[in-house]
Amino acid sequence: MSNSTPTRRSFLKDAIRRFSQNRLALLGLFLVGFILFLAVFADLLSPFAYDRVYFDRVLLMPFDHPEHPLGTDEVGRDYLSRLIYGARTSMMVSLSVQLIALAIGLPIGALAGYFGGAFDFVISRIIDIMTAFPALLFTILIISVLGGGMLTIIVALSITSWIVIARITRAQILTLREQEYCTAARGIGASEWRILFRHLLPNAMSPILIAVSLGIPTAIFAEAGLSFLGLGVNDPIASWGKMVGASNAYVRVYWHLALLPTLAIALTMLGFSFLGDGLRDALDPKQKIRV
Repeated sequence: MSNSTPTRRSFLKDAIRRFSQNRLALLGLFLVGFILFLAVFADLLSPFAYDRVYFDRVLLMPFDHPEHPLGTDEVGRDYLSRLIYGARTSMMVSLSVQLIALAIGLPIGALAGYFGGAFDFVISRIIDIMTAFPALLFTILIISVLGGGMLTIIVALSITSWIVIARITRAQILTLREQEYCTAARGIGASEWRILFRHLLPNAMSPILIAVSLGIPTAIFAEAGLSFLGLGVNDPIASWGKMVGASNAYVRVYWHLALLPTLAIALTMLGFSFLGDGLRDALDPKQKIRV
């Protein structure tokens, strides 16, 4: 009879195992990886520059010309190249927005939840006030004042995106600060800052990371919507939302102008949604694994 004891698996290994058993999560990881690959290597993958114009090849249908397998747009730019560079625009905006939201919301929520008092009261009221404003209208107002452009969109979306991170972080810290290990850490003389950053924040990161992963498709959709309304990135930068908006006058005949960027947006949002759901299930052992 063997006396060996079973090997204890770490939480990370268990999370990876649960994630790898989730087929939708793996599909989301593949889609997200593919979009990121297009965004990073757009200069190498696209057959033409995103702003190169061929006035003698305007509004070509897919497969009408050997050099333009997905056709051209209303000014003769290669549509495949525009789609590839549109992935870069969406990734730059969405990832930048979430990084800024994390940089603002994480410390504010952690400090409010741990120390409480007047600071927590002020932060909570600011969050309540910001939540009362319609996020899209608030973003449009900021862009109208500051003007269009990628940097303006990132700033405008970040102003409201940090609220979700701050609220989740605050709730997690409020719950975790009453745990026994925090009491034990105080008993051995650990400082408040060490308890917060060494013990509480690492244990609170799972729902925060899930919120970030699910916030990326929200930012992608917001950028696409603003570009569709003409408030997004400036020409000639490629954007999927702008491509859909520019197709309004031609969509009844040239169907590819609206369909292809719409599919790109849908697949990207679907990938991040599957990835976020997979992370939630993997990081929470109580969740039932989806297959």
